[in-house]
Amino acid sequence: MFTVCILEPCCEKTEPGYEPIPKPYYVRTPSWSNSCNHPRREQHKATLTSYETRAAADEEYYGKAGSGRYTTDGWLFEGAMPPEGDRFRIMPIVGTLNTHYEYGRPVEIPFPSIEMARAYAEEWHEYPDGRRRKQILFNIIGDQDTRVRWSSYNIATGRELTPGDWA
Repeated sequence: MFTVCILEPCCEKTEPGYEPIPKPYYVRTPSWSNSCNHPRREQHKATLTSYETRAAADEEYYGKAGSGRYTTDGWLFEGAMPPEGDRFRIMPIVGTLNTHYEYGRPVEIPFPSIEMARAYAEEWHEYPDGRRRKQILFNIIGDQDTRVRWSSYNIATGRELTPGDWA
């Protein structure tokens, strides 16, 4: 059994390679947009698919992952995905050196293990414009709550976190 998780676009306007039509000359408002109007948080949804063979899983994963906004838009796992409630998510720390740090919203992608979530958070994520980012401060939480299961900077296990609070 092989499980593939891919962040799928919410609509055709968030598909890789989508090119909006030029803004018509008669539209004078700067807010006119031919892009997706869904909230940024909802523009991609994690989908889980199980396969019997490695070849089929590879085709799904390598055919889609990396073709989206980031080079890591999912994962490939050898095994069955645990049921909801036994999965994990990453809750990053967001902010800059010039501002305060706060707990970010948990990522959409569920992970079958803490180790897999850690490896995903600690790898380099490349953006289409060439920028690279590595998550350094983050917590691993449950898929149904925001209780800490593991922390990269020693937050107590079991502590409840709230997105937007000071970190």
